[in-house]
Amino acid sequence: MTLGLFRRDGDLYHPNQAALGPWSPDFLHGGSPSGLLAAVMEDAMDGADLRLARFTLDLLRPVPSQPLRATVETVRAGRRLRVLQGTLTADGVVTARTTGLYLERTPVTVPAHARFGDHTLPARDNRPVASLIAVAERDQEKPRLTLPGLHSTVEVALLDGVEGRGRGRAWMRLPVPVIDGRPCSTVVQAATLSDFGNGVGQLKVAPDIGTINADISLYLHRDPRGDWLGLDAVSRMEDNGNGLVETTLFDEHGPVGRVLQATLAMPVYAG
Repeated sequence: MTLGLFRRDGDLYHPNQAALGPWSPDFLHGGSPSGLLAAVMEDAMDGADLRLARFTLDLLRPVPSQPLRATVETVRAGRRLRVLQGTLTADGVVTARTTGLYLERTPVTVPAHARFGDHTLPARDNRPVASLIAVAERDQEKPRLTLPGLHSTVEVALLDGVEGRGRGRAWMRLPVPVIDGRPCSTVVQAATLSDFGNGVGQLKVAPDIGTINADISLYLHRDPRGDWLGLDAVSRMEDNGNGLVETTLFDEHGPVGRVLQATLAMPVYAG
């Protein structure tokens, strides 16, 4: 299987190049620890017939590109719901924490006025597929210095936007596993790609000032189907440099959830 974002060695996870972020060669993309913790928490469910309804990640500090330890504890284990808490550490320092809320599946008949609907994004059709970096820099005569990482690994079929104006729609796919040699579920892929709301809806308030997010709050009302996830992202910011990204997630059958991300202004990495 293709090299993934992380290589597991016992209870440690070593980041591969595909896990890196665009802001510094020393730190990971936010989607990488998100996907890793989602995968480890999924393992901790041990086949329980509950589904992930909410996944909240707090990025307490930049996650370094070094061996990481991921641990999971059960906060509440009930018949109808379970709450897990995951922690990611580097050299004993906590870098990220996540909470997963898992709910029981209860078959019901939902009236038409209460349904999420079956509308979705325009189809990918024969749209070209590229990395997010290539999409974001498509109109630049001389692309700025960029770093390899998750942002250059994910595949993107652009619909519109992604121009640094806080608005974008795109289909995205994670072409590699989160952990080497292990297929990941569509839910783990969604947790990984959910961080790209701030990429698809990236807001540049100045040529060299972009936005970085400090968290991810992912809500899934159903599990995505298929490899491709559609993102419809909108970013806004106040004069204090704090903002919010709101992203609706789709598969080809309709909406699957929403993502909220708190953002702050950040100088773009220039080497």
